[in-house]
Amino acid sequence: MSSEFEPETVYDMVVVHRENDVRVVTLQLFQLYTLRKLGPPFKPVIPFGPHLFGSGKTKFIQSYLELVNNMGESALIGLDYVCESEKANRRGFLEKLKRASVLYADLRQLKPTDPKEFLRNLKWAVYYLLIKAAHSQVGAEILSKKEAFEKVDMEPSNLVPLLRDILRIPSDQYLLIAFDEVGVLDESLDEFHFKRTHDGRVRPYNDFFGIISQLCEEPDLFFIVVGKSEGLNIYNYVASVSRVQLVFIPLSPLEKHSIVEHLEKSSSFLFTRSPKVSEILCHKDFSTSELAELLLELTGGVPGLLVRAISYLLLYKSSNNNFLLSKETFLIIMNSFLVTNYCVATFLPRLISLSEQRKRLLRMLTLLSLYRIRFDFDETVQISSNSDVFLFDLVTDMCLYRRLVIEPDRNERYEVLIPKLLIEYIDQGLKDDRLEWLLLQTLKSQSMEFFYESKCRILEGLIATLFYLHFSRHPTNSSMFSTLGQLSRVWNEMNLQFSSESAAYYMKSIHYTRTVSGTERMTFGSKMKWERIMKEMLEFEKIYIPFHSTSHSPDILFKLHGRTNEKNLMIVGIACKGRWSRNGIRWNEILEEAHKFLKPVHDQVLTSHPTWHCMLIIMSTKLATNVSEDLNHSSRCYSFGDSVGEFLIPHNCELVILSEADVENFIGKDILSNLRNAFKSVDNPHSRNIGISTLQEIVLSLSKNIKEYLVLISENFSKDRHFQKSSEIGGCFIRHCQKLYQT
Repeated sequence: MSSEFEPETVYDMVVVHRENDVRVVTLQLFQLYTLRKLGPPFKPVIPFGPHLFGSGKTKFIQSYLELVNNMGESALIGLDYVCESEKANRRGFLEKLKRASVLYADLRQLKPTDPKEFLRNLKWAVYYLLIKAAHSQVGAEILSKKEAFEKVDMEPSNLVPLLRDILRIPSDQYLLIAFDEVGVLDESLDEFHFKRTHDGRVRPYNDFFGIISQLCEEPDLFFIVVGKSEGLNIYNYVASVSRVQLVFIPLSPLEKHSIVEHLEKSSSFLFTRSPKVSEILCHKDFSTSELAELLLELTGGVPGLLVRAISYLLLYKSSNNNFLLSKETFLIIMNSFLVTNYCVATFLPRLISLSEQRKRLLRMLTLLSLYRIRFDFDETVQISSNSDVFLFDLVTDMCLYRRLVIEPDRNERYEVLIPKLLIEYIDQGLKDDRLEWLLLQTLKSQSMEFFYESKCRILEGLIATLFYLHFSRHPTNSSMFSTLGQLSRVWNEMNLQFSSESAAYYMKSIHYTRTVSGTERMTFGSKMKWERIMKEMLEFEKIYIPFHSTSHSPDILFKLHGRTNEKNLMIVGIACKGRWSRNGIRWNEILEEAHKFLKPVHDQVLTSHPTWHCMLIIMSTKLATNVSEDLNHSSRCYSFGDSVGEFLIPHNCELVILSEADVENFIGKDILSNLRNAFKSVDNPHSRNIGISTLQEIVLSLSKNIKEYLVLISENFSKDRHFQKSSEIGGCFIRHCQKLYQT
């Protein structure tokens, strides 16, 4: 199906929300125009889009001039901040740019080209590719290789006039050459005679951009280059060797309002009179806004995934004319394997061919995405003892996406985006990686709005993940389980655990209600909400980390069941108090947390369920000196009837204050120390604050928790000979555990 019905044959896709990208490109073209006026020597500026499949590269460069014309003067930033003569200069450039001619060249068509003496010469191959592309664009007969070579004679001053003649454009009209699929140069090492470095390596991009650099000396000629590639590596080598300045085109995923615009402006060829997509798929009971929200949730706003999802819905509608789309039918249709395969078909070769080395790094990238940790443009990751890779490039290499974030201080940073459509396929390729399964399923449960709006919640996320791993596996062997058992008699007697693995699907879940406007979000906003919220939490296996912290919510909330008595249930709230300076958490803050959580839970939930209990755990990275001294530098549990200041612990409730030593033991001394250093300087640290090595250490720590469980469970089943003899399942399970442990 994916080969028979490409999106281009289903509907006419209108490019939206590319204003920022247009401004970036137009400014760089203007810079080249200015440098050329100053005269040689100069360092040409080339807009460069090194993005993964589906990021909208090709559609953008093909639609660039149309977007420039639609935007008018706003396509070139800076007009309001320059003198009148410079304004006139910029406006003159912009007016000529609007009338420019675009020559699109697909580098997948780049081949070694006769004559023999230049057969493996990249420069001649690029020249002839441009000549062929120009002929194809106007429908003219293509010059023979021999005739073309004689006319051009390997000189830029001969090539450019020839291209203008073929395209039938005057000598003073701007010509914009758009190179696509530049990543094929990685696969052409044996096809051309590339220059070699002093250590014998070849850098095909240096050769390629060197050719462009020579062409940039020709008047009224401009370039855009896009294609999946190791962009930052290319950026650095090209800048130092080929004397070309590459400027990245962000091409960020679309947000909801842009998807709405896309649906309202794009038309489908499958229906009479080519109506707009929104008119075909939406109706009075299912708005364009609702459809856009669902598409954003599924695709992450990645253009390639988005247009394939829309195409499938249009195909489905064309064969089921009476079909009415709704949220329920959308989820049923789009969750089928057939649809997922159709949407991600172009990505599959990359997804299933990741090296083992890259797979090990996937956990760290998933953590970056899950905890919303931003990274810098030039940050590196160590992948072996003597090899580093740019995180910017690693995201592309792992078939994931980047989202550019411009922070209040105007610094540009990136976030890792893993669209939900891809999670299923990544998960399929990593069936034996238990931690990656947990992280991906956790990520899959998140609202896409959370990705766009949340601040970094690494401390809460890390603690929630650790609690899940400790209590869903083999809790009686967990250090935290043991600590709580020693502190609380009730905890010990109830013999608690998560009831099933389903809790993992709701890790870091967001729970909020919407008003009609869709702008107000609430977690635990008032006492009236508690009964409904508790009912929902108790019905499903969820670990909540509220979207916004409010006056009625702990940072983490989940439930545990008694192993021997299912009627026993413990509602657990964790107040994660990150204190990164000298001042630790004070008694009044502890009492505030206890009062806002234990009392309403007791009054509205526990009074009608005598076998249920509630525990609030204060988990602070630093306690105030007087608090530590009052607790004798140890963890302590306050039970029913105990007074903590003026607060009396309610019936079936407990307040646990963990010592700094127990918190450190649970999270990890080095990890906590690095987090403390990161949070000292900023409230929302990025990866350079935290340290990539810290993130890798967190992954190792989480992996260790899983391995310890697998060793214990494998040993227990290995000892149970009766189970093995009575069923083949036992042996299969042992082998599976051993395989997971080795992984």
